[in-house]
Amino acid sequence: MSFTLEPPLLRSDILYAHPSQLWQANNDKNDTQQLGTHSSSPSLLPVVYHDGSHNLHIINENDDASIQKYLAWDLTLPRLNEIHEHLWLAGRPMSARSLHRQAMLGRAIVIIEQVDLHMVRQDARIFLKPLPDYLLSYDFWRQYLCKDVNLYKCACGFLLSYVWLICSKSDMRIAQRENLLNPEITWASWQTFTRALLSSINAESLDLVNKRYHYGELRLARLNWIYRLFSRHTNITTVVRGYMYGYHQYSDILRRNFAWVLIALVYLSTLLTAMQVALATETLRTSNAFQQTSYGFAVFSILIPLVTFAVIIVNLLALAFFNVIATVSFKRKTDRARNAAVAVGNQQAV
Repeated sequence: MSFTLEPPLLRSDILYAHPSQLWQANNDKNDTQQLGTHSSSPSLLPVVYHDGSHNLHIINENDDASIQKYLAWDLTLPRLNEIHEHLWLAGRPMSARSLHRQAMLGRAIVIIEQVDLHMVRQDARIFLKPLPDYLLSYDFWRQYLCKDVNLYKCACGFLLSYVWLICSKSDMRIAQRENLLNPEITWASWQTFTRALLSSINAESLDLVNKRYHYGELRLARLNWIYRLFSRHTNITTVVRGYMYGYHQYSDILRRNFAWVLIALVYLSTLLTAMQVALATETLRTSNAFQQTSYGFAVFSILIPLVTFAVIIVNLLALAFFNVIATVSFKRKTDRARNAAVAVGNQQAV
């Protein structure tokens, strides 16, 4: 099937056929070198990247396998595809709001490089991955992306997401100000790109995009619970951390998960005060049913805060224990990997 795939771009347009004219380090406008060989790849790809375990990898421009490995990390969406049947709980199957609408809703744009957090929102923030320069190169698509159906669909979906986000000049100004889009791209070039993309991708059927992009914005809080409950790789780490672990201090955990406790205590205090006033009246002072109800509620009000605080303490201790175990395990794993690398280096030196 891969031989039937074609880049969703126009080869004749300078934005795609000669990417180095726009993005090479010295911004030489007269350079017309096309991206047809490995030697031009470094102008579009980073030198290194971190994987999901925060290991550093070097991209070898002379090795197709190295570049494909990077593209798989940069574009594919295994975690979201794994829970795709439940994504309707986290968002609607519709296009994402444009950038000026995000600003109007008071959402701050947070740049991320992890593609499975792209268009995920949390409170008053929305995570967006900048548009990689290599996705605007026709020759790069032919050489790398059109050879793999999964990569092709993921890349098409990602481009489509930017058509959703950038619909007007105002959106483009926001995108370039927030470093989401290369500042060398003009509005006229973007219009040409959009027309070419939508002539290749059916924005209604979405048959040529990864199924994650059947949805626009996703809510992180709901994604966390969906991933905990429906992930095929459910384990203690998944249960504790969810889809994205957003707590860096224990105070954050208390603020986000137990703020309701304060509201409940205020409500209980109000009810107790009301009961005291009611017991002072002639009508209810002699009511046996109200006396029993007041007694039960008073005991309940004493026990509930104690039980709640006990649950909070147990949760914090369990989380601290988990973090210590995870840190020790990670350290041992890292030490073994480094010792193995040293051993291999010593063997090669001999």
